[in-house]
Amino acid sequence: MNALKGVIGAISSSLIVAILFAYIFRIPIPLGGYIGPFGELTNHNIAIIETIRMVFLSWVFYGLFGGFIVLSILGAGTSYIAGRRCRSSGRKNKQIFTWSSAAGVIPVFILSILDYIIGPW
Repeated sequence: MNALKGVIGAISSSLIVAILFAYIFRIPIPLGGYIGPFGELTNHNIAIIETIRMVFLSWVFYGLFGGFIVLSILGAGTSYIAGRRCRSSGRKNKQIFTWSSAAGVIPVFILSILDYIIGPW
């Protein structure tokens, strides 16, 4: 049960983090470039709803091509560790959500700097 909580926490937090990255740093949009202040597409020219829609579609695209598997593994692993460290029920759920949410940030961050790692695509 802890693993399922962690998977849900990691996947849901990755969408929120992706939207935040689009406004703070940048996030890749499939067949469109990077959106964000440090990307080719700036948020000043695009409406808020359109930015969220583009980020959601890219989240689904990258998730279907392996991102949801990575998030599930990270969320289940971190929730297993957090569940074993905390025995009390109230604190355990909070720790599981915190650790799985932190695990959801890692793939989004790596995706946003991937062109610096492997070169432009």
